[in-house]
Amino acid sequence: MIPASREDRKKEAFRLYEDGRYLESLQLCSRLLTEEKDPAVEVLLATNLYATGRLEDAEASFRDLQGKMPESSYVHSYLAKVLEARGDDGAIAEYALAVHLDPTNQEALRSYARYLLSHDDYRGALPVLRRLVSIGKKEEDAQNLIRVLVVVGQPGEALAAHRDLIGEKGSGHGYLDALLQTEDYRAAAAAALAAYRENEDPAFLKKYLAALAKYDPRASLDAYATCLLDIADCEILADYALLLAASGDAKKALETCSLLTGLSQNPAYRLMACSLAAEYGDGADALARYEALIADEIRAKNDLTLLERIIAGYRRLLLDHNPPEKALARFLSVVSGDVNIASLLETARFYEDLKETAEARSWFYRAYRADFLAGGLPYARFLAGAGDLRECEKVMLYILNNVKRSSDLHRVAAAVVDDTHRMYRMRRLMDHLLRLLTERRMTLNTEGLELLAVALLLSARRALNDADYAECKRLCLKGIDVLPASARAIRLEDFLALVRECKEHALADRPVMDGASVPQKSPEVPAIQQIRESLDLDEAEQKIVEFLRSHTRATEVELRKALGTRRAGGIVNRLIRKAAEKNMTIVVKKGVGEDGEVYEYAGN
Repeated sequence: MIPASREDRKKEAFRLYEDGRYLESLQLCSRLLTEEKDPAVEVLLATNLYATGRLEDAEASFRDLQGKMPESSYVHSYLAKVLEARGDDGAIAEYALAVHLDPTNQEALRSYARYLLSHDDYRGALPVLRRLVSIGKKEEDAQNLIRVLVVVGQPGEALAAHRDLIGEKGSGHGYLDALLQTEDYRAAAAAALAAYRENEDPAFLKKYLAALAKYDPRASLDAYATCLLDIADCEILADYALLLAASGDAKKALETCSLLTGLSQNPAYRLMACSLAAEYGDGADALARYEALIADEIRAKNDLTLLERIIAGYRRLLLDHNPPEKALARFLSVVSGDVNIASLLETARFYEDLKETAEARSWFYRAYRADFLAGGLPYARFLAGAGDLRECEKVMLYILNNVKRSSDLHRVAAAVVDDTHRMYRMRRLMDHLLRLLTERRMTLNTEGLELLAVALLLSARRALNDADYAECKRLCLKGIDVLPASARAIRLEDFLALVRECKEHALADRPVMDGASVPQKSPEVPAIQQIRESLDLDEAEQKIVEFLRSHTRATEVELRKALGTRRAGGIVNRLIRKAAEKNMTIVVKKGVGEDGEVYEYAGN
């Protein structure tokens, strides 16, 4: 029997992948690469590694391919998928680069849009979805575009998009939400009722009743009562209770709330029952409801943000119905015995309400010690409000130095640039924030980029006040560069106005942009000591670097012997990833041989 040719086996590897038989395809790719290098097979091997869940190996392979094929949209897109699966913020930069390299790569565009939507970056997703809709013509993309337009506050364009892209066929939730936003309640009610009759989804019935309540509250009360005879939907029941309260039927609203909490012990519904009892019922009953809910949530600790809201409502009600001394004693016994961030913060706020500043500070500090971020930001705001700017800056610098995730950095940046406490007046803090945001600018989403732009604008104004016109212009130009097209807090004109002022006041308006382009040097491999310090290498990683430095090239089997472990390949992958995160090249893969992967030191 004549053995299959290399080309036939290569086609078979791709066919196995298309059939979803990733492990078999991976094994065949590995055999093919032992015979001869082939970029297409290398890409398929890396893709199979991702598909089989070997994320660390997949990342190392795609990073290696990235060096060989820097212009490949596919490689950057799949590296982004790997990073996303690993929870790495760098995914957004790779997705952005993939669609920049090939704006027609629908798979990359769709993956990027999905990533942005999953992280609630609707403004960032908007141009991606517009491009997808223009080239892909898929209804799913059109529905996503309509939904995003509603979320970002463009319901008119959402309705136009529905008319042009979907027409009379169907009326999804995005279309209904657009009608509600434009206050076309009659059309929204009719469309929602038709959609409910077609598929009996309670979400459509909920929207029909909500729209009806907007233009005919009396009829909607009857409609709610009739619907609830046939369907026991908690969300609809909650809306009905709120509508009854708003229409002045407090007694029936409280009865409906009791029915709701009998059907579901969801803490959000129980909080609503507490709030309605506090506003329309008996204060003692409302306090008892709050205390039972707080006890349950402190035991469960499922959602500390919700627990904070619950305790805040209880705190206000307690002070409304009791003298301060009695209220404090009861609050401390119910809330403050458990050391969780919600209880600590709300105890601090209770003492703030009582004007006991020293006790409030003590509890805020305890919250900061318990959780440097969730407790640290309220503590810093308290310090700023109390005028202790030195300690506030110290706390904020500590928080900045310890945040890891981009979403946490956004929270801190928003606190710094907020106009309420004006922490941006602290020069060291602002300089440090700018440095961190600038370092991470490639992994920032739309919100993060806008926060960076705001920070640059505030720093530019400071430079202008200091008569440092060159620095002001430089900061403005950087701000214009990172400012998202969909920014909400600031506009392009804010930077241009400062640039104009600089030009009017400067005695000599010197250029601040670089002139001739500077030739880019090839990346240099740093010295071993710098490698250790920059990458925080463990003992095994240091051994690999030293072994490859002295031998230049080594196989996976040789590294296993040198390290005394079969995990040499995984350790090399980790080393490649660490180096890539610092924009360094230490080790490169040179293919697969009889003794496994072949690695080469990137230096001499």
